[in-house]
Amino acid sequence: MHPCADVWREARVDVAFKEEPEDAAGRRAGSRLERRFTVARQLQGAYRYNDQWASVLEYESGPVRGGVSFSLTVPDVLADLKGRTVTWASHREPAGCMSSDGEEPALLAGDTLRDEQGRLLLLNVPSGPTTAAGEVLLPPGLVPELRVQWEEAGCAAEQGARTRGVRLRFEATRSRNGTSIPAVVRLGEAMPLTLDGLRYEVRVARARAGVSGRCGQAVFTLWREGLREQRPAR
Repeated sequence: MHPCADVWREARVDVAFKEEPEDAAGRRAGSRLERRFTVARQLQGAYRYNDQWASVLEYESGPVRGGVSFSLTVPDVLADLKGRTVTWASHREPAGCMSSDGEEPALLAGDTLRDEQGRLLLLNVPSGPTTAAGEVLLPPGLVPELRVQWEEAGCAAEQGARTRGVRLRFEATRSRNGTSIPAVVRLGEAMPLTLDGLRYEVRVARARAGVSGRCGQAVFTLWREGLREQRPAR
């Protein structure tokens, strides 16, 4: 895929949450929603819609039943997490800059899935605003072990466009041996990255810097090594 393209569709991940009974406890409080649970049942490759199908982590706690769904491009699924305790957190809020796609503030959004020790399993950022200073904004406190910036990729803005293609630079904010090797990732690439001694794969679905004072947008996912598998399409 050309690094100046707009979207790498196959790299996108959509996240959804449902809990029953629906009451105040199940609603988003402010910008953050979080659940810690043991995976009672896992669906892999369910609820197919076009080129995506869902990997669903289901749980029960007394009368409450819930599930977190990760829609991946066929044939990708989440590896088996049944019986494991995980923490899922979701963050959504308007950023302090205007979106390049309209006349509203840019969306700042991210989802994390962590293991029983609190170590990152998955980070999905469906909207990380890119600023003129070279930053990629991440939800505050959601993933303190990671810093993301953007760099020029030789992509010019087309006439009338509000964004241009860039590449993303991922770097650990802390390291066990005092050094950190960044991963510089273009659209359409999957690159390795080490955080806290654990190996991940980074996939960038969108990387755009804004022009004329607008925020651009970064869309990407970090996968713990071995978390993403493939299943035969049914």
